[in-house]
Amino acid sequence: MYSNAGLISLPYPIAVFGYALLEENRPRKEFWDYVRIYTIFVLFLKFAMNLSIFEATLQSESYKLWSAYLQIGIYDYPTLIEIVGYMIPEIMIISFIMLNEIYLNLVGLYYVNEQDVETITDGRERLIAEGD
Repeated sequence: MYSNAGLISLPYPIAVFGYALLEENRPRKEFWDYVRIYTIFVLFLKFAMNLSIFEATLQSESYKLWSAYLQIGIYDYPTLIEIVGYMIPEIMIISFIMLNEIYLNLVGLYYVNEQDVETITDGRERLIAEGD
C-alpha cells in the first residue's frame, strides 16, 4: 500500500485505526462487509483502468496534473507482472477478510459478537461455579 498510496487506499487506515481498534471486542460482521465490498470495488477499478481503453486517458496531461495534486492512486502499468504487483495489497486484504469470515463461521461467531454470547462478568462467574 505504501508504493501505491493514494486517495483510494486512504479508507483502510481510517477503518482499521479509526474504528476497528476502538471496538470493545472485535468489529461486527457489517464492518467486514463494508471493507470487503470496498476492496472489491477498488480491485475492479484498478483492473478496469489498466485496460487499453483507458490508456489514453491515463497518459493525458490533464490526468497527470490532477493525479500529481490529488494522488488518486490509479496508475497504468504496461505488463501483467506490474499490474499484479500493483493489485496485490488489495488481493491480500480480501483474502484475509475471507479467511476471517470462514474462521468466524467455523467457531459460530459470524453473526454474533463475544459480548452478545456472554459478558466478561458472566464468564468469570461461570468459570468460578464450574471450575477449571
